[in-house]
Amino acid sequence: MVVKKHIEENLTHLDQAYRREPDVKKATYFSKLAILELCGWIELSMDGIILGHCARKVRLPANTRLIEDHVKRTYGFDYERHFRKMLINLVGVVACENVEASVNAAAKARLEAQLRTLKTVRDGLAHTYLQGPAPIVALDAPSATKARLGDIYYGLKEFQRALRQL
Repeated sequence: MVVKKHIEENLTHLDQAYRREPDVKKATYFSKLAILELCGWIELSMDGIILGHCARKVRLPANTRLIEDHVKRTYGFDYERHFRKMLINLVGVVACENVEASVNAAAKARLEAQLRTLKTVRDGLAHTYLQGPAPIVALDAPSATKARLGDIYYGLKEFQRALRQL
């Protein structure tokens, strides 16, 4: 199940800390953490959609373990490379095409766009650290990261809904 209450709270707290922080470097930590928190939530939400559908539909324990193992080995939140591969592994190519066709096209497009943007930002952050007194890169404030949540949440809920209709 995709639940946004906790990630919204985390992003709100990070934004409040960011706004109160007079030190630019420390404020940058809150921005970086907000991006990493959102990305972690996305990965776990994608996993939850796949594992939830598996629990509802897959009957043989060996097949359940197969899906669970595939999910455990998937690190990332790229639509094509991660989420779609897990979908295909769970329901097959034909059913995946049916799911994609039944998802609101605009919601899917916004989800994919947000994921691409976040992946680029996250990848840059994951391979750097803040040096010296000033940040080396300009990052979105946590409020901007939180603003991405709506499109991502709606897109993931669309996939969850479409899977339930299979």
